Amino acid sequence: MNNDTLDYKEPITKIYFIRHGETKANKERLLFGQLDLDLNKTGIKEAKHLAKKLSKIKVDIIISSPLQRAKHTADIIVKSLVGAGLAPAQKIVLEKDLMEKSEGLWEGKSYWEARKENPKGYKHWLKDPFRNSPPKGESVADLDKRVKRFYKKVLKRYSGKNIIVVCHSGPIRLFVLHLLRASINKFWYLKAEHCSITEVHLSKKHAMVWSVNRV
Repeated sequence: MNNDTLDYKEPITKIYFIRHGETKANKERLLFGQLDLDLNKTGIKEAKHLAKKLSKIKVDIIISSPLQRAKHTADIIVKSLVGAGLAPAQKIVLEKDLMEKSEGLWEGKSYWEARKENPKGYKHWLKDPFRNSPPKGESVADLDKRVKRFYKKVLKRYSGKNIIVVCHSGPIRLFVLHLLRASINKFWYLKAEHCSITEVHLSKKHAMVWSVNRV
């Protein structure tokens, strides 16, 4: 895509979206949206590797989902960047709108367990997860509302800044779909690996997904 797509007469906000490192639940392929698990050994290793990869990026602010797996990843990145003089020594901004989609009563369960426990509800959710949610959980559409709210907040508060945002696969995918003006039905067409970097450039009128990198 040509650089002229963005209006460089306006302040350009650069966001480096980072998905947290691996957890035990990721490895076991569980439904665990807002279940507050920390990184496992592999996740910590991934985060440290990522911190080195970010060593050439000067950052104004670091924002994170408050869930442990994202916050721990952000802490490792901050320590590295502050030590290298590439980020201000300030607290990480915690943003609830960046939390992963809640899986409600299915949190911590396998897909098989969720289906066995609630076959009818599971069938509806599987048919249209964009508008149907797990029991007492969120649909993709519910999460999309939070992501759009965060998008507006970024443009208002952090215009022209370089920002690292550490969160989860769901919010990252929806943010990119929102920028591309694509339907949330394309949610499963995108993927964000653990500790991957999705770089986005924004002006008031335009947006560009600059690159997607895997650690």
